[in-house]
Amino acid sequence: MKILLVYYTGTYNTRFLTDMLEKALRAEGHAVCRVEIRRGVPAADTDGYDMIGFGYPVYGFNSPLPFNRYVAKLPVAEGQKFFIYKNSGETFAMNNASSRILLRRMRRRKAVFAGEYHYVMPYNIHFPFARDFVREILDKDKKLLRIMLRHLQEGTVSSIPSNPVYNFASAAVSVQKIGGAVNSFFYRADDKKCTRCGLCVKACPEQNIRLQGGKIRFGHRCDMCMRCSFFCPRNAIRIGFLEGWKVNGDYRLQELEEAGPPPKPYITEESRGFYRCFVRHFAAIDEEYARLFGDERD
Repeated sequence: MKILLVYYTGTYNTRFLTDMLEKALRAEGHAVCRVEIRRGVPAADTDGYDMIGFGYPVYGFNSPLPFNRYVAKLPVAEGQKFFIYKNSGETFAMNNASSRILLRRMRRRKAVFAGEYHYVMPYNIHFPFARDFVREILDKDKKLLRIMLRHLQEGTVSSIPSNPVYNFASAAVSVQKIGGAVNSFFYRADDKKCTRCGLCVKACPEQNIRLQGGKIRFGHRCDMCMRCSFFCPRNAIRIGFLEGWKVNGDYRLQELEEAGPPPKPYITEESRGFYRCFVRHFAAIDEEYARLFGDERD
């Protein structure tokens, strides 16, 4: 097949998944092209593709605004197949509704739904994930990726069911999408820490940061992707009202993925609190993986 991958990434979690997906698809003999959504990137020509894969990080139970804007102008032909590979730092049920805008637009264009898959990736806000937890997450993601490829090749459609309650609640909190514009008035680069290296200026997908008069300046079209604060080598960027939730520091995903799963499971039946939501999600991946590949060696 000829496959187009269209994705938005904040702190590169979705890019990491797209790298894995592209490698796996090419290994199966498929032709793959990809488009990373940034401000100013023109709508891709989707003519001739057998399937489109849409990837995005879930922001507050919704798809990101730059992703939605891009998809709105993307030409999709009637009958063209598409699938979704989204990711978030938790598996709460409200995340089920995050693709509702994308699905509605694809229905209007009479595209053919081929499946939706929810990957877990480590937080870039709220609190940092432990290294062993990230190792376990990446191991489950690799299994889910293999499941997804088998489903797509065999025509098995895997959906993530939502309902009116989730849809309404997700839509209600989507007001947070204006939060970036508001919160950006309070963004600052600490002059005592900042070296004016320009990394945040170059990396911002919304071209919202500039170096002016020897100082880092922030505009007001921030999507709160957290790329600037997460990767700042001096932890110099203050993110307004969210400063208390800031996570700074690269997880080094490739390094942790190569290390393999942790010595013992991080998530167990005894997991409680925030971690409880992963028990069922990880078990479902393991169950489907065993059903599809139980007699095969990794």
